[in-house]
Amino acid sequence: MTHTHPRLSSVAACLALSSFALLAACGGGGGGEEPHEHTHIDSVGRLALIEAESTAVRIYDLDDKAVAAELTVSNPPSAVHASPGGRYAVVMQRLQDQVQFVDGGLWQEDHGDHMHDYKEAPVLTGFVLAGARPTHYETHEGLAAVFNDGIDGTSASVAVLSDAGIGSGSQLASLALSTHMHGTAEPRGEYLLTTHRDPMTASTLPDVVALYQREGSGYRLVEAFAETCPGLHGSFSNEDHTAFGCSDGVLVITQSGDSFSARKLPNPAEMPAEARIGTVIGHDHVQSFVGIASGLLFEIDPVAGTISPIALPADRESAARAFDAHGENLLVLDDLGNLHLLDAGNGWALRGTLPVVATMPTAAPFPAITASRAEETAFVTDPVARDIAIIDLGTAALAERLTLDFSPAGMVWLGIEAHEHAH
Repeated sequence: MTHTHPRLSSVAACLALSSFALLAACGGGGGGEEPHEHTHIDSVGRLALIEAESTAVRIYDLDDKAVAAELTVSNPPSAVHASPGGRYAVVMQRLQDQVQFVDGGLWQEDHGDHMHDYKEAPVLTGFVLAGARPTHYETHEGLAAVFNDGIDGTSASVAVLSDAGIGSGSQLASLALSTHMHGTAEPRGEYLLTTHRDPMTASTLPDVVALYQREGSGYRLVEAFAETCPGLHGSFSNEDHTAFGCSDGVLVITQSGDSFSARKLPNPAEMPAEARIGTVIGHDHVQSFVGIASGLLFEIDPVAGTISPIALPADRESAARAFDAHGENLLVLDDLGNLHLLDAGNGWALRGTLPVVATMPTAAPFPAITASRAEETAFVTDPVARDIAIIDLGTAALAERLTLDFSPAGMVWLGIEAHEHAH
């Protein structure tokens, strides 16, 4: 890992202000912070957009309806994600063995008696996270885990990050594994769930989940669960559970304080014989996970111990999907370009169907979905039409379209979470 000239910390940024702004925004010097003005930024956020075969990362300002910055990373991104706090775009460059970070320029700090908002121009930070083949990225309760697959001769590894750490140009902790694998890692506070593979097996997919506990900047092994997960691919964590997709079902790890237990849920009879759950999504406010198996959706209930199908209208298949910011809606784009809004709190009842992508692409880039944390909206990219559909989640209707002059290959929302939901 290398880090050079990371983005100025909030303290450094304060020191760069004028004396008047320093007193207003940061408090005075001496014996402690003096009372200062509470600053609220009224913004609906920004979108970080990447383009296939391009090194450009564009930050689209949703307030101004324009690209606020076009930044250049070292290599064409393989994927883009949002940091746990929503301030940074995490720009994966898998084949070049590195991750870079774009500061979206909107963030919030806890000043004790109030939350203080900041707004600056987006910048590419100097923090570069090195690792062999960074691929899977998972977040949970303010932490993110980058799983580096490794390659033959270089073992897999995990880097655990926070927004504060990204801002200071450092990872919180890391773990080196025993061999390369196409794996995943789930941060759960001081614990880490990650994958293991027997180096003698032909498949690069792991089949074991292990629990680690943080010690300083590293981790110690607590246990490897006896319940196996053949062909493990895909994972997600909610408040009490973590689900891993297996070729024969789903492995659920349940946390109760410092105690962890494993349970295997078999594939249901409704799943086609050749299918398996290979992608898992979810939300902290939703007990069940959603598993994707060859475009089909399944509810994974870790408490009832069941896996059951979620049907789309006309039995369409899923092409993209995401939960909204508060876990109220599951948004599913089908293979014809129709967006279905399913009520997560009411048995996945259909709230509405909207045609949002006129021509579904047959090759990458494919449409992407992201949700705002600042208002009740979601966004769907149309790579063929070169636009973004804004969805009003309250009315389940298309609000407007944003026209682009490039074909988006990936998208995440960045910004300040609505104050009533801020932590």
